[in-house]
Amino acid sequence: MFDKLNFSMNKVFPTLVVSTMSSGKSTLINALVGTDLLPSMNRACTARAVAILDNDMKSQFGIHAVDRDGNYSFIDKATKKAVIDFNKSNDVTEMIIEGEIKGIRNSKKSLLLIDTPGINNSMDLSHEAVTKKVLDDYPEGLILYVINVQQIGTYDDSYFMSLVAQKLKENHKFKILFAVNKMDLIDPKKEKPDELIKNCKNYIQGKGIENPVIIPVSAGSALLFKKVLSGCRLSELEEEDFMRSYKYFKREGYSLQDYLDIPERGGLSESIDVDGIIYTRAQIYAALENTGLLFLEKQIDETLVRSLKMTAPRITVRRNGTSKSNVSSNKSQTMKKQNKGKGTKRKRG
Repeated sequence: MFDKLNFSMNKVFPTLVVSTMSSGKSTLINALVGTDLLPSMNRACTARAVAILDNDMKSQFGIHAVDRDGNYSFIDKATKKAVIDFNKSNDVTEMIIEGEIKGIRNSKKSLLLIDTPGINNSMDLSHEAVTKKVLDDYPEGLILYVINVQQIGTYDDSYFMSLVAQKLKENHKFKILFAVNKMDLIDPKKEKPDELIKNCKNYIQGKGIENPVIIPVSAGSALLFKKVLSGCRLSELEEEDFMRSYKYFKREGYSLQDYLDIPERGGLSESIDVDGIIYTRAQIYAALENTGLLFLEKQIDETLVRSLKMTAPRITVRRNGTSKSNVSSNKSQTMKKQNKGKGTKRKRG
């Protein structure tokens, strides 16, 4: 596919989004993207690995696809239906969705989000094989492991996390972040969130993954907030979910964020009507921050930036057939010869 797009794999930072089935990883990817692109239902809905390439120059998402005969096709406007149709097609072998992921910066490398099938689908054992192949195909990058907060430590998750832990031991170039999803389904009065996260940390460390970065999130709520902020119309069911999510994540009290004036966000005092109830942009942004998604975006962004420093190419400037590194080396040797035989003076005190 990258050959068809004339795009180098060296210019992407692969982020493999993995989990057991129905942990909400497709919803999490949709939340990162800011719109409904991938199917997300409480059943196995991802039959193959689907990649989303971050391109800040694209105003909307498009779909690139290649069939078994190597024929290339392109849809300039990606929709969930088009993604589902491609995903179900036996003729399509590869698919990349391309567009701007606004929460992630692009510099020398572009983020490549890869949604993998859940590994515990008893109806289709090929899902596990596809996910394992994706993990084996990439030499480095980030693993974004999604855990359903209501299913911490299940047999299927324990098995899969052991596989991921082994992958990390074999390849230290991979980094990992854990997103504990569906936190809005927890009643803080009955279950303390800090204790849940502590138990999750002990569970992960028990698999041999030291000092895990664990980020509690609510992908579903974050997606709703982003859709409202971007002017998307919600369905009746989504409006009900929005009310519940906003009540759960709304910020109380005074904040200077209410008075920010940022062009790309629009006026934060601007009013937004959701099912007859008026909210300000600042109120919805505050609720979005409380879902944990913006912090997750920041962590992905920082991991990408750190990877650039680790894999930065060595640059040499050649003058008259001599590289800059050689010039520096010759200069150092000359200085050593000049100083040879000279005594060294010690300062007292």
